[in-house]
Amino acid sequence: MPAETLSDGKKRKSNKNRLRVRRVVHVPLREVSGICLGRSDNGRMFLIAVGDRAAKIAWFSLSGSEDVRIDWHTRSIAKLSGSKLPKRNPQIEAVCADGGGRILLLQETPPSVELIDPKALEAVASIDLMVEGRGKIARAWSDPKGSRGEGAVLLPGGHLLVAKEKKPAALIEFGPPNSQSRGLVRGGALADGEPWPINKGHHRFVALAIWLPDKTLAKTCADFSDLEIGPDGCLYLLSDKSSTIARLDELPAGGGTAGLLDAWRLGDLDGKPEGLAFSARGRAIVGLDTRKAHRNLVLLEPAIAQLRGRGQKEAETKQSNGEAQGGSKPTDLPVQAQTK
Repeated sequence: MPAETLSDGKKRKSNKNRLRVRRVVHVPLREVSGICLGRSDNGRMFLIAVGDRAAKIAWFSLSGSEDVRIDWHTRSIAKLSGSKLPKRNPQIEAVCADGGGRILLLQETPPSVELIDPKALEAVASIDLMVEGRGKIARAWSDPKGSRGEGAVLLPGGHLLVAKEKKPAALIEFGPPNSQSRGLVRGGALADGEPWPINKGHHRFVALAIWLPDKTLAKTCADFSDLEIGPDGCLYLLSDKSSTIARLDELPAGGGTAGLLDAWRLGDLDGKPEGLAFSARGRAIVGLDTRKAHRNLVLLEPAIAQLRGRGQKEAETKQSNGEAQGGSKPTDLPVQAQTK
């Protein structure tokens, strides 16, 4: 970020590319560790949140007026049929949702994911995440005291992109053994409304590709805290330590380096930024790790991931055709959410 020189010769950071808080919301969870948007095949959108203190999810519909009270719903996921999640301290670090209404939960310890069906109250699949070999990433991944997955994005073909937090920070593509890396191009993540293809039961995924940050990205983002695909189809990264959101370049199949396209500093936040999502208008939504279930979700402006050109016109047309009730903005959050 550029700095401006003051009359006394000192430098201060410019406000260029700095995001500011537009809305504040109360999530009925302590220590929010991950958020995501769930998009169904009929276009309905939900914001989903998880915490690492208890095996519980919270969600609300993003359709409706800005002025109406948010109806939070919560559900325990500690006793789902077939689930291995502990009731307390489940170490859930990230959440993703597919178009089939199912939710993927990423655990840091042990390194694994569970795909759950909240309506059926069952765990559809559990997946161990393995990094084979004796390289630096493999050693760090297998270290019981090391850092592992902190963010995830669903890819087509049943693959998964995971952000390894630190020491070293990296992006890792996981998939079934002997499958080929897909990488990630703009618009190449799992499509909205599509179910993530995987069979029921227990699975073992291995690292198919690894991308290490280039020098610019490593300097900009000291750690990797969450991943999300923006409405523009680009991959975005949240960094807790750097208090930054970064737009990343495409990831070539087979691994290599992850490059930085742009970055935005977060304003002063009352909590650790741990989860990242976007409204359909491209505004960043950040979940905060706070001790209390209070003021732990913020909507930031200006928009940084908005659709351009034809996609933007289509989105505005859908809203004018009734998706926005009473001319409201269905994807922007009200100032204060009331817990249910």
